[in-house]
Amino acid sequence: MYRMKFFLAYVFCLQVLAGISQQTEISGTAIGHPDEMVRVVVYADQFSKLDSTLVKAKTDIWGNFSFPVVIEKTTYAFLALGLKRGDFYLEPGNAYQFQILDDTIKGSVFDQLPLQFRLHAEKDSINQMIGQFNYKYNVFLYEKQREIMRAKDKSVIRQFVKELKEEFSAGTKANNDYLKNYINYTLASLEWISKSKSDSAILMDYFVNQEVLRENIAYTDLFRDFFKVFFKTQKLYEYHELVSSIQSEQVSNIDSLLKRDNLLALDEELRELSLLTLLARNYHNPDVSKESILKLFLQIENLSKYVRNRTAAKNYRYKLKYLQYGSKAIPFKLSDPNGVPIGLSEFEGQFVLLDFISSDCAPCFYDLVRLLEIQQNLANKLKIVVIV
Repeated sequence: MYRMKFFLAYVFCLQVLAGISQQTEISGTAIGHPDEMVRVVVYADQFSKLDSTLVKAKTDIWGNFSFPVVIEKTTYAFLALGLKRGDFYLEPGNAYQFQILDDTIKGSVFDQLPLQFRLHAEKDSINQMIGQFNYKYNVFLYEKQREIMRAKDKSVIRQFVKELKEEFSAGTKANNDYLKNYINYTLASLEWISKSKSDSAILMDYFVNQEVLRENIAYTDLFRDFFKVFFKTQKLYEYHELVSSIQSEQVSNIDSLLKRDNLLALDEELRELSLLTLLARNYHNPDVSKESILKLFLQIENLSKYVRNRTAAKNYRYKLKYLQYGSKAIPFKLSDPNGVPIGLSEFEGQFVLLDFISSDCAPCFYDLVRLLEIQQNLANKLKIVVIV
């Protein structure tokens, strides 16, 4: 009996430790990029997709970098070098080594690829397993796209879903909850877009009274895409009802509209999350007030019984409110070519154009000449700050 109690206590201890943050090591090389900023970026929450920098450091004179990251759960992340970034999956307690590759496409920022790198993980990496799954998934979509979208018989999709779940349910892959959920919700997305399952079936099978997988990008991507169209297709309310409920600035009024769906009515946490996405999509709706939307987010932020819904509401409000037309520019300081720091606050009260250019972008410098001509024509009423 004593040994059994000891064993149970040991198991309980392991479960507690599993929820504790662990240190993950990040290192790598960006040849030809000395003294440049390297960051690990995640989403503050994967519903609002507000960026949050976990850690940052500068490369040394050889382009090397190394720093620890402390995380609790596997999550979707980005490695950023300067203004470019590429995605990967960040696991607690692992160690990653990046070899950042040179750009293969030159030109404006719109022409460039995401940050390209080779990634090596010390332990078996979910990046490799998700890569294998994504390859099979994308090949299937490419080869079967006509059958998926046109065929009334959905057996080809059901068979594919079954085969992939069986293939990735063996060995190490079977013990990785993030991978299992990633596969489950990626395939659910396929079932949804191909109409293999109805909206109500998707809602019941994958969302209602299911765990909200806030760190899993496949879950949150399906959530955002699904609820983007769900309220339109289900026709739970008339448009004027939505507008008036938003203008009332009472969350309970909008919630009453969503409760008209019998399935959503069963899950308050899910319903509130879907309400957040509904509010965000209507922020630029000319028929409703932006201030009313922001007040509704603030209500949820202050009053929701679900802590992480509060966080999501706060992040939505921040993301929508700041860096929008008419919002105040974020203060910053940078050094000029002579090393003298210049702050945006020094131009307070003046019209300022921030011009971001690349040192190897010839058209950018041509545009700069034209801007200077405009500045002179305006009798120097316009200040131009160029950030290279």
